[in-house]
Amino acid sequence: MKFGDRVLYNNGSSHTLGVYLKEISSHEALVKLDNNPVKVVLPTDNLTFVKDMEQMDLAQALVIADYIAKEEYDGHYTLLAFSTGYRFCFGTLDKISYNTTSLMPLGKTIEEAVKKAIDGKIDVDNILDREDKMLR
Repeated sequence: MKFGDRVLYNNGSSHTLGVYLKEISSHEALVKLDNNPVKVVLPTDNLTFVKDMEQMDLAQALVIADYIAKEEYDGHYTLLAFSTGYRFCFGTLDKISYNTTSLMPLGKTIEEAVKKAIDGKIDVDNILDREDKMLR
């Protein structure tokens, strides 16, 4: 399993969906379960792969975005909704303009916008650098 994969946790009496974050040891992994507000360490024997990030659902997208934001951007990310779709980037834009907004990854869904930001490593610094180049 890789970072961001959707997993099913079987604790013996029930099943819970979650998102795989990272391997702790050969027998344990850090997972964010959908019904638990905190990340937990679980035995890998009890985890089953469900799907990868290519077709992620909303819960998976937000868990992954939140994890990356907390690890690398002091917990900040920017999500904007428009009639044409959603825009997303990591970090907090200090100014929102047509230029900065147009440089944020666009998706028809939140999941698509988040995936594009993850794949392209799009954050506020990246957007502001590209905006500066546009205005020169």
